[in-house]
Amino acid sequence: QGLISRSEAYVHSVPYSHRSGERIEPLISLQWFMRMDDLARPAIEVVRSGTHDLTEIAGIGDDLAEKITAIVTTGELPLRRELAAQLPPGLLDLLRIPGLGPKRVKELHDKLHVTSAADLAEAVEAGKVEELKGFGPKMVEKIRAGLAQAERVERRLLLDEAEAQATALVAYLKAGGGIRDLEVAGSYRRRRETVGDLDVLATCADGTAVMSRFDDGVREAAHARAVEPDAYGAALLYFTGSKAHNVALRQLAQEKGLKLNEYGLYRGERRVAAATEADIYRALGLDWIPPELREARGEIALALEHRLPALVSADAIRGDLQMHTTASDGQATFRVMAEAARGRGYAYIAITDHSKRVTMARGLDPSRLREQWKEIDEWNAANRGLTILKSVELDILEDGTLDLPDDVLAEADYVVATMHYGLNQTERQLTERLVGAAEHRWVDAIGHPTGRLLGKREPYPLDFDALCRAAAAAGCLLELNGNPERMDLPDTLAAAAKGHGVRLALSTDSHQPGHLAFMRYAVDLARRAGLEAGDVLNTRPLDEFRRGLKRAVEDGRGR
Repeated sequence: QGLISRSEAYVHSVPYSHRSGERIEPLISLQWFMRMDDLARPAIEVVRSGTHDLTEIAGIGDDLAEKITAIVTTGELPLRRELAAQLPPGLLDLLRIPGLGPKRVKELHDKLHVTSAADLAEAVEAGKVEELKGFGPKMVEKIRAGLAQAERVERRLLLDEAEAQATALVAYLKAGGGIRDLEVAGSYRRRRETVGDLDVLATCADGTAVMSRFDDGVREAAHARAVEPDAYGAALLYFTGSKAHNVALRQLAQEKGLKLNEYGLYRGERRVAAATEADIYRALGLDWIPPELREARGEIALALEHRLPALVSADAIRGDLQMHTTASDGQATFRVMAEAARGRGYAYIAITDHSKRVTMARGLDPSRLREQWKEIDEWNAANRGLTILKSVELDILEDGTLDLPDDVLAEADYVVATMHYGLNQTERQLTERLVGAAEHRWVDAIGHPTGRLLGKREPYPLDFDALCRAAAAAGCLLELNGNPERMDLPDTLAAAAKGHGVRLALSTDSHQPGHLAFMRYAVDLARRAGLEAGDVLNTRPLDEFRRGLKRAVEDGRGR
């Protein structure tokens, strides 16, 4: 888990060493990293508790157990450092350019000696890339556009990548002992969908205790500050941000004849509050503001009036409303996904394999879909405590029609409609497609409504207010998709949707059991949008959830 990002795992899975040309696949592979991703949190708990043998977990032998233990206890995998040293550091960043997977990156490196984005841009402009087999004009234009976007956006980690690094970093620092308080602040604590630097704050008896743990490798991933205990709250508030939130707090302090900085809240030379954030907010006449809301979007006025929302929490979620199985492009059967969901305490889930239009994901036609639903009915009849909703991720076609007929959709328990094709259409065309789907009788939700892929694809042009008006009028849900590469709806649009009276649904878009943990990122989005449990339909028990769906309302069973 540790300091290994998803992109590094992909590069290291390429079966040849860039240094010597030797095969390294037997040493380390993509499947190895995928297992680590699935087991990151349980493995940490197992190692720290010391009560279980890691090799009791299916798929983990002595060698892998040794590697996991090294990562959890030291924050580093020696093999990772060895393999990373074989790669030019800029090579990893090329994986974030649309269309460039490990094989293409290796080809560029081997044939054109490309080691960075700058090298690639030079090769593109010189016409060298287009000469390579498999790199045609369209691919070159895609690369050119990706390079241009990369120049505009600083390198930021996706939230799950940042969380992996932060978790390992905290474990590594705590292992050194002597630390009393430890927190990762900044945009990570505010749970933004992408994170720049990790700002780590710590208090300890001896400030050098924590700083001595920051070797060169750790400094690449984080900035550390040792803080005096009496000023910990002030430092945490300051370094959590946002900058705009801090500016507004300082202005409020000035209006009260006070001064606020990273060391505390002062009246003249006397420090009146500093030890905790709550102390400082209280001294300013404010309720404590959750970090997710600290973006200067009206939260200070709400805190002054004691009207801050009671933000939705992860333990309020009763079910997950988008996931895929081996019937389309998932990696586990619906039965395996159901048992994983049961383990998370859910009361219901929606199995939403793709409809037939998504051919590359082996989308389901009516016959295959009905066969799956028959199997789900049989499973539900034989199981208690968890209900599988017969569902589908329904494609909204380029002409605005839906990918499956009404008689099929009427048999579903829940339908989420999405767009995967024709995304280069005009704003008017795209909006009409989404509005038409939202108004359709058998569509319960619009999935990943803006179509964005973080760092890879910008949101498509869309009249979002028009979609919200249609969704609110029809009773259609809008999805907050917690897949770390999507995080869609964005928090600002989710807040706007709430303002329109739209109800929201949280989901993970899982393609394997380990992805069910992505629900925490959907919750992060909801909290940053100021959503309460009442704004999210899948915080409700199954009967209430069913009654809240559009199909139930139109059948006279809802309310």
